[in-house]
Amino acid sequence: MVSSLAWSFVFLGLASSVHAACPGAPAPAYPYRVAAGWSATPVLGNLSRPRGIVVDTKGNLLVLERGRGITGHKLDENGCVKSSKVVVDDPNLNHGIDVHPSGRTLVASTPDLAYQWDYDADDLEATDRRTLITSMLGPGHNTRTLHISRKSPDYLVVSVGSGSNIDEGAFQAAAGRAQIRSFDTRNVAAEGSAFTDGNAGKVMGFGMRNSVGIAEDREGTIHSIDNSVDDAYRVNVVTGQVLDIHNDNPAEKLYTLGQANNANESFFGGAPYCYTVYDPTPITDLALQPGDYFALQPNSTFNDAWCSANAAKPSLILPPHVAPLDMKFGVSKDDNNLYIGLHGSFNRDTTIGYKVIVVPGQYSDGKWVPTGGVTTSSSDLLTNQNEANCGTGCFRPVGLAFDEDGEKLYVSSDTSGEVFLVRRGSGAFGGFRNHPPSGVMTVVITLPALMWALSQVLF
Repeated sequence: MVSSLAWSFVFLGLASSVHAACPGAPAPAYPYRVAAGWSATPVLGNLSRPRGIVVDTKGNLLVLERGRGITGHKLDENGCVKSSKVVVDDPNLNHGIDVHPSGRTLVASTPDLAYQWDYDADDLEATDRRTLITSMLGPGHNTRTLHISRKSPDYLVVSVGSGSNIDEGAFQAAAGRAQIRSFDTRNVAAEGSAFTDGNAGKVMGFGMRNSVGIAEDREGTIHSIDNSVDDAYRVNVVTGQVLDIHNDNPAEKLYTLGQANNANESFFGGAPYCYTVYDPTPITDLALQPGDYFALQPNSTFNDAWCSANAAKPSLILPPHVAPLDMKFGVSKDDNNLYIGLHGSFNRDTTIGYKVIVVPGQYSDGKWVPTGGVTTSSSDLLTNQNEANCGTGCFRPVGLAFDEDGEKLYVSSDTSGEVFLVRRGSGAFGGFRNHPPSGVMTVVITLPALMWALSQVLF
């Protein structure tokens, strides 16, 4: 007798592997799944490690490709790419990109510099390059996220990560590492201002180990999402034993930083001394809850009590090592969700992340907050077929970008060289030209899983 589980497995394997293709777009590099009520398809492939992405005011998709520069892509009414060109030829650009709300200015970053160009969205042309921010080069994390505030568009928010896994300089705001600054571009020097220039930029948060993701909610509040420490340990204050807690601690976390034009220069994110509990179980010398702070190696100065009193409380925690690199708040007025791209990591026994998730939220007191507090659960939107096997190859989300009405979400994946389009509606791509007829499916399913399912059905 054929088991219902086997039939279900076959059905789910086929259904999750069907993809509707944009004209001329390549097949996905890896099999993926998309949440019920949504559709997804690659729109670009064979790119040079795409990182940051943005949709400009004319609805064009701009992609920063490492080793190449910035490419621009005209889109049709379905969100598919109809033409492409190189907008900026500069292989040194490596992550950050944004377009001014006016549509007339483009910014992008190298590990050391942030540039600005005059931008023509109609012709996808960037001209008259000028240097905005200098002196960001350092050891360790080399991405420099850029965000032009939508509420206060004269302000450019810039993130610089830590110089190492545990960077003592993170505790010093003047060091210019592991922090986020907001620059009033009207005060930037003609030749560019140094990242630590207090006349042009103010510290929005320091002790931020690697807050790559920066987003602005619809009320104009800036949020950042932090990649926490690897290889975490805890020195037990009772026994002195060093405990390996890295599998399930510390949490990645979301911070609420405030308005770009009113930087809180005392906001301390905890690094390098204080980290946030995700799973309190392995920390046996102290009664902790998820979201509480703890010290890796408590001493008379930097200890659990000091961390709890001095480090800013996160608004949301995520599992350790999921590596959030970008996030976007829902654009349409009825979409209060936060969308987060998880690059993923193998710094634990089982790989984790490698997907786009959705966190429900609401607006309260002029800012977005998660509906269930710091431990609010998320749901998966776009995932690899088997997250636990991603050490051997998967797509890895980096940048996210909504179109103007919030109905189309673009997702870049650097390791697979792709950009995906995700939209609401199970049949959202049914009207695409050259869409395979209903009897034709493109199926990608792992061979061992398929053989198991067929053995249960046939034998």
